[in-house]
Amino acid sequence: MRFCTSLDGEKTRPVFGGECLSIKMSEIIIRSYQPGDEPAIEAITYRTGFKGDDLTGRKYCDDAHLWFLIFIGYYTRYEPEHCFVAVEGEQVIGFICGTPDTLAQEVRFRQKVVLRAALRLFGYTSWRYPRSFKTVLGLARQYAAEPKNTENDPILTQYPAHLHINVLPGHQSQGVGTQLIRRFENHMRGLGVSGLHLGTTSKNHKAVPFYHKMGFELVEDSGIVPHAEFDDLRYLTFAKKLETLKS
Repeated sequence: MRFCTSLDGEKTRPVFGGECLSIKMSEIIIRSYQPGDEPAIEAITYRTGFKGDDLTGRKYCDDAHLWFLIFIGYYTRYEPEHCFVAVEGEQVIGFICGTPDTLAQEVRFRQKVVLRAALRLFGYTSWRYPRSFKTVLGLARQYAAEPKNTENDPILTQYPAHLHINVLPGHQSQGVGTQLIRRFENHMRGLGVSGLHLGTTSKNHKAVPFYHKMGFELVEDSGIVPHAEFDDLRYLTFAKKLETLKS
């Protein structure tokens, strides 16, 4: 169907007789996180949890709450001031969370989240979702084996902040992610942060070009790593310098 545009930019579409019927498009609002947003963020985390695609039905990890607890729950509970959501109407359709200080965040994560996640994993997931238990246990072992970041880490020296961003599949490629990252970057600039980084994988085919478009540069490539689902998976780190706001 052919769409028309009125003089004020409002989207319209033709109806009988070739006339255009006015249709008001929903406005996307980026706002600070509120405690009531957590269930929606948990759902989005799961629906974008498999290299950017939906985890539902994949039998990779069926415990959606545990997935959220491991990857995003820390930020909404312990650094909510650095979280923002995209809202269309009354629906949260995307979010961005992060921290201005990765080193400090990693210490707090080990203190506040690891035990809770372990209790959930062994006390619930292990018997309710045995296959998911094996998946998450493998991720936990990988995390434990990774060398911990230090204050001399060259990436953290230049890019001390990091972020996580997720947008519902039906709302991707519509500018939502762009608005979220711009809001987060401005927030970090206001805190005097010099740069930020993020992690993804070579299999997240939608995210990689998006980060390039947003001005992020690839600063670390793990090379091919063992993975249960992929033979050629690589972990990628993207980073971006931020110009601080002048007073």
